[in-house]
Amino acid sequence: MKTLQDYEPLYRELEAILRREKWFTKKWDAKTGLHPDSQQPKSLGIQVYKDTWFNEEGRGIHFESWMTNADIGRGTASVVLHIESSKERTGINGKALVTHLFENEGERIASWEGYAIKQSYTMQPFIRKVCITPETLVSQLQKEFSRLEKIAGAIDQAILAARKTS
Repeated sequence: MKTLQDYEPLYRELEAILRREKWFTKKWDAKTGLHPDSQQPKSLGIQVYKDTWFNEEGRGIHFESWMTNADIGRGTASVVLHIESSKERTGINGKALVTHLFENEGERIASWEGYAIKQSYTMQPFIRKVCITPETLVSQLQKEFSRLEKIAGAIDQAILAARKTS
C-alpha cells in the first residue's frame, strides 16, 4: 500500500506546475508538506493563497488539498477553501466574508460538480472529495486549483466588504 511519503513527490510536482500557471503571479504562493512532520505524518497537503490572504503562518485564507492514510485507502483527496483567519488577527469576521463571497459567487460554486456547500461552516464553506490515483492526482488537483482561482477576485472583494462590516 502507498504511504503519504509516496504521494509527497506528486504534491510537490503539483506545486511546481501551479507555479507555472499563467494566473500564478507574484501575488500567489504555495506551500506543500507532510504534517505534523515528515517522520510520522498524519497528512500531506498543499495550500495555495494570495499574499493578501493573511496566510503567513498557514492559518489564513487559502485553497487547500490534503490527504490522510484513510484517503489513500479510499483513493480520495480533499479540496477546500479554508478561512482560518481570526477577527482579532485580521480585523475580518469570517462569517461576513463567507456571506459576501456567496452573494457574488454562490451560483458558480453551487454549479461545480461534487462540491458540498455548508455556508454556516465558516472555516470550510465548501469541500470536494476528488477521486484520485497516483497517476491522476496531479492532473485532477491542477484542474481543481485552476477552477478555484477563478473566485480569487471575489474573495479579495469579500475580504474588503467584510472589513467594512466587521
